[in-house]
Amino acid sequence: MNEKLKTENGKLKKYKLGEGEKTAMSISETEYSELLKSAKTQIDTSRSTLAFQVNSTANATYWNLGKLLHEQKIEGGYGSGVINRLSVDLKKDYPEMGLSPRNLWNMKLFYERYKDSDEKLLHAVAVLQWGHNLLLINKKLSDTETLFYATESAQKNWNRDLLLNAIKMDMFASHKNELRDNNFSKTQIGRASCRER
Repeated sequence: MNEKLKTENGKLKKYKLGEGEKTAMSISETEYSELLKSAKTQIDTSRSTLAFQVNSTANATYWNLGKLLHEQKIEGGYGSGVINRLSVDLKKDYPEMGLSPRNLWNMKLFYERYKDSDEKLLHAVAVLQWGHNLLLINKKLSDTETLFYATESAQKNWNRDLLLNAIKMDMFASHKNELRDNNFSKTQIGRASCRER
């Protein structure tokens, strides 16, 4: 049955077309705005959750492929032929996955960069987009710096350009200075603590 929403006296009313009857459903513009806002929030939350899950799954796959290449001791030189052949064969069955020779080398690099890292760092990079991870790896940052940028990027939903700009501006150093610059010694508790020493 076809239905139509129409605003009448500041309220949305639902009409059945063809019959000319008003339905019992009627909500104010404010109620509708709240309904719309809640629906959008649900959709945005689901999209964000899905993106994190997709990134985590993709990164886990890239991690495992990188681990395979690392364990096979695939290196430049002779390894280039192996990687090229592997890329061609994988792309036949998985053309949408971005399994170029360069990306396969990057997967190996991804595994080697983080294989000895702590769980906190592994979790932080696991939810990032692949391009973000490649940027962090290529900048050759310390684990502490990488954790900072990965966490900030995920929490603030940075795109790759924002992440690059944050690294160029050395936001990590600024953040470290902010943590050092506090007024603890100026507070009553801080002064008392300092006197006890």
